[in-house]
Amino acid sequence: MRDLRESDGFGAIDMRAVVFEEEDVRRAFPKKPSDCNKGDFGRVAVIAGYGSFGAPILSARAALTTGAGYTELLLPAGTGIEARLVLSTSMPACIVREAEGIPAVQSIAYGMGAGVGEGQYALLTLLLHEFRGTLLLDADALNTLARFGKEILKEANCKLILTPHPLEFSRLSGLPVEAVLRDLAGCAESFAEEYGAVVVLKNFRSVIADKGFVAVNPTGSPVLARGGSGDVLSGIIAGLAARIPPREAAVYGSYLLGRAGELAEARGGAYAPDAQDVIAALKSVIAELSR
Repeated sequence: MRDLRESDGFGAIDMRAVVFEEEDVRRAFPKKPSDCNKGDFGRVAVIAGYGSFGAPILSARAALTTGAGYTELLLPAGTGIEARLVLSTSMPACIVREAEGIPAVQSIAYGMGAGVGEGQYALLTLLLHEFRGTLLLDADALNTLARFGKEILKEANCKLILTPHPLEFSRLSGLPVEAVLRDLAGCAESFAEEYGAVVVLKNFRSVIADKGFVAVNPTGSPVLARGGSGDVLSGIIAGLAARIPPREAAVYGSYLLGRAGELAEARGGAYAPDAQDVIAALKSVIAELSR
């Protein structure tokens, strides 16, 4: 970890920010003892909604790749047996089941492909009040909060990680997108302070903010400027948050996604690689870091 320098060329980022580097991220992947078991590496749940299954599938696959001991994909009540069988077959290492109550896990990711509505807000309310682990909210979870009321975040009994892109943050905060882009660090830090959350404000140079803390991520690639990349990031961070603190999970996860994007670009150019290629590259990145 080092202080941000003007020579880094990160543009209008608050110079109080710190930069995490490869040696910092290696801490998330210590050598596994020979007598370890899957219970030593945490349990993560990705909650799917009624919008799209593609997004939570990407998140679940990314969480598996980060080394979580157990990864669950929780489906909405009433999901047909055919859909459950297809999903179980496509992800045999993932526990696929219908959601029932609060899952017994260390971290939950919710919002990817969830849809926006009163039912989603009711689920958010339940999770914020009843869950005691780390709750990552992305995409439609953030849009639901923007529509029905973000103040409920202040009632959370769990640790929070929010992962908005600038437009989602604009909806959530009420600030114009242009204002957000002018001061990514300041916006993220203010929101983190007010709502008690770790905020990952996604951009080419993403900013991660916590109370009294701002970091800028030095990795990234144009490959990530397409649908699915944020879903992969949510899974990476949730997978890490099952076994390390939220701030570190957010910082290290952002770094990993950026490095995976860089590697995917090196392998397939800037246009062709998709989110699944990024997950494949992520495996190689983590393999190198864990040596």
